[in-house]
Amino acid sequence: MPTYSLAVALFDFIPVAVSAFGLAVLAGAIGHRHPPLKRVAWAAAIGIPLGGVCKASWKLLVALGVGDFTWLENLLFILMAPGFVAIAFALFHARRAWQQGQAPAAAPTMRLLLWLTIPLGGAALAVAVCPLERGWFFWLLGVTTLANFAFVGHAIHAARLGQLSGWVVVSLVYNVLATLALSGLARLPDTEATAWIQEGVNLSAQIALAVGLWHISQRMKDPIR
Repeated sequence: MPTYSLAVALFDFIPVAVSAFGLAVLAGAIGHRHPPLKRVAWAAAIGIPLGGVCKASWKLLVALGVGDFTWLENLLFILMAPGFVAIAFALFHARRAWQQGQAPAAAPTMRLLLWLTIPLGGAALAVAVCPLERGWFFWLLGVTTLANFAFVGHAIHAARLGQLSGWVVVSLVYNVLATLALSGLARLPDTEATAWIQEGVNLSAQIALAVGLWHISQRMKDPIR
């Protein structure tokens, strides 16, 4: 069972809160620009941070010595994979509606359902046929990573479409680079110093994303000039 200090475990809730703020303001902007996708955007904006809360809660319970509730840790990618697929999908269509200057009358529900079969159906298939004990985990990790990059890519496109400052794009690119750095840091020995480095990088990544999403959300409320 891994070990975490109480300070590290409590700090882990901060990046989740920052991420929740950025996703919430974006969900509001998506609902304004593409009303049929409002529920999809908000479901993703709630589901993604909820996965983070589950992971942080698992760390806290481990730090308190209550026990290793692995199912809480597993909920991270179970919630984040479909969440990032859905928010990337919603942002893509909201950006197109913004660019075209009109609000669509219907949501592309069937296309969204087809996209959601990738994380959910793939994970189920991995459980059934993959010889690795946690094959489903690696599948959802891969889907989450790719969907997150697609989401940030759409956000960068929206920032450029709205003629926002180059610093907005830089903050979004930094989020991608920091996310990649976290993947590398996860391979380091499990020490207190490593945990704090990971927490710091994660927090900076979420702040950069939230700043970018806030500026995009404010700009999306106005028509394209």
